[in-house]
Amino acid sequence: MSSEEVAKIKVLEEKIEIIEKERNRFKEERDVFEKEINALKTEFSALTSKLNDQMECPVCLEVPTSGPVHCCPNGHFVCSKCKDSHCATCRIRMFAGKSLLAVTVIEIIKHKCRNEDCGALLPLPEYKIHSNCCPHRVVSCPAPKKLCSKKVALSKLYEHILSECTGSLNKKQNAEFTGKFPLTITLSSGKGIPLQDDVSLSGLGLDWNGVKFYINWEKAPDCTVFSVQLLGSERECKDYEVTITVHRIDDKEMKGKHVIRLVQEPFPVEIEEEVRKKNGLMVGYMMLKKMTVKDADLWKFA
Repeated sequence: MSSEEVAKIKVLEEKIEIIEKERNRFKEERDVFEKEINALKTEFSALTSKLNDQMECPVCLEVPTSGPVHCCPNGHFVCSKCKDSHCATCRIRMFAGKSLLAVTVIEIIKHKCRNEDCGALLPLPEYKIHSNCCPHRVVSCPAPKKLCSKKVALSKLYEHILSECTGSLNKKQNAEFTGKFPLTITLSSGKGIPLQDDVSLSGLGLDWNGVKFYINWEKAPDCTVFSVQLLGSERECKDYEVTITVHRIDDKEMKGKHVIRLVQEPFPVEIEEEVRKKNGLMVGYMMLKKMTVKDADLWKFA
C-alpha cells in the first residue's frame, strides 16, 4: 500500500470520527429535548387535571362544555343545569354570579369523553364533534319500543340485538343474518294480511360485509312502513344505499304489477321511531291486499 493511499485512509478515518462525534452529540441533544418535552407534557397534564377537578360540577360531577358557569360569593362553581338557590358546596345563598374565567378555562382545557369504554381526551371543538360520532355513545335499540326500549352503547348494540333484544328475530331464532344479499324475507299471518293488527312485530339485525344494519316492518296509520337503519351516524349513512322491495311471493323476479320499491340512504341509528315510520317505504292496505298470497293456512308476501 502506497503512502498516498495510507494518507487517504487516515483522512477518511478522521472524517468518520468527526461524524460519529456529531452523531453522538445530536443524540445527546435529542435525549435532552425528549426529557424536556416529556416534563412539559407531564406538567401540562397535571395542570389540566387540576383545572378539570376545579371545574367539575359538585352536583352532576361533570365538567361543563359551555357557559354560563354560576358561582357563589365564595367562588364555588356549579353548572347551569344544576344551579339551585343555595351553593352545593358551602350552602351559602346563590345569587346571579357568573364566572367569565371559568368559561375561558372550559374553552382551553381538554375534555374527557363521558361514554363508558372510551376515555378520549379532546379539545372542546373536537370533543363536540366526537360526542356525536363516538363509537361508544349510548343509543336506543332500533327494535320497536313496545318490545325493547333499552339504551345500549353503540359498540355493544349489535351483540345486544343478537343475544338480548326481545324485539328482534335474531334472538328468537338464535340466528345472525349474514352473507349473500339481496335478502328475501317472507312475512306471514294466519289471520289475514300480515302486519294489519296492532301487535308490534320484531325487527331483524343484518350484517353486510361487517357493516351492521337493522330492518323494521311496522304498522302506521293507514299503512305499513318498511325501513332500514345503519347502526351508525347520519354522516356514515351517506356511504350506503339500500333498496327495499315489497312484492308477491310468487313474483321472485319482482317484475309484476304488484311491486313497490324504495331506494334511499339507510336511516341513522339515532332516528326516532315516529320519524322512521313517516319516512320509510309506506305501503297502504289496498296494495298489501293485492300482494298477499294464500299459501296453505297462511297469508304471505315478501
